[in-house]
Amino acid sequence: MRRLVLRLCPGLATALVALAALAADTIVFSTPPTQPPDVTRRNFQPLVDYLSAKVRVEIELVPARSFLEYANKMRAGEYDMLFDGPHFIAWRLRHLDHTVLAKLPGKLRFYVVVREDVEVGKVSDLVGKRVCGPASPNLATLSFIDEFPDPARQPIVVPVKSFKAALRCLQTKRAQASVFRDKFWDKKVPEEAKKGLRVLAVIDKNVPDRGFSITRDVDEATRRKLREALVATSDTEIAAKVLASLGGAKKGFVPATDAEYRGLERLLRPVWGFHTD
Repeated sequence: MRRLVLRLCPGLATALVALAALAADTIVFSTPPTQPPDVTRRNFQPLVDYLSAKVRVEIELVPARSFLEYANKMRAGEYDMLFDGPHFIAWRLRHLDHTVLAKLPGKLRFYVVVREDVEVGKVSDLVGKRVCGPASPNLATLSFIDEFPDPARQPIVVPVKSFKAALRCLQTKRAQASVFRDKFWDKKVPEEAKKGLRVLAVIDKNVPDRGFSITRDVDEATRRKLREALVATSDTEIAAKVLASLGGAKKGFVPATDAEYRGLERLLRPVWGFHTD
């Protein structure tokens, strides 16, 4: 059948070959589905259009409809370029031959907050106790679980949808403790809401913030131009739109290296589909 088509429609065959080459040259970009696809497209499409024009390479934004879809397509290598958390970046560096382009500045820290009526003095005292945290694969919750290397001696994680929900979970005594991003606790929780609660511990693993990674199948010259273009957007309205969607990030993108992320894939071991080396 294929030979018949080629014999009768040489023009069509040539067009199909050209389309295949064009598709191969398209960089497929995605980011975690923390928002509906239309919101993701509204926030990231200006950046994607800017990078496409700046680097003169077609970049296609493909929002995922669910985390399951995002994880499956990521593991299958269906995305060429992604913007997400350091644990995913590290996993792709090891398993998909990705390299880092740029990142948000700073490091990620998390607080373990307990009710004052709970008699615990250190994080290890929370073994067997209920702890609220954003549902896996949220980095705050995974970083907390990483404090308990023995699977038989871990807290009971009560999954919630957000840090706000984790605060309500703690205030309504559904758990003895909750995990928060430091900036959320320090800047978004009123002092009145902190009454009866205390910071038990700070989880600081020297983890870099979210960033962009790209497959090395994209040629080095294009990767270099993308790095330069991302850093150059830092003070533009294009970057501001993306940063605003991330809930509080104030600065643009900065250069990053693979070495900053290597080894952090261990945080994904409790997550189905990422638990093997």
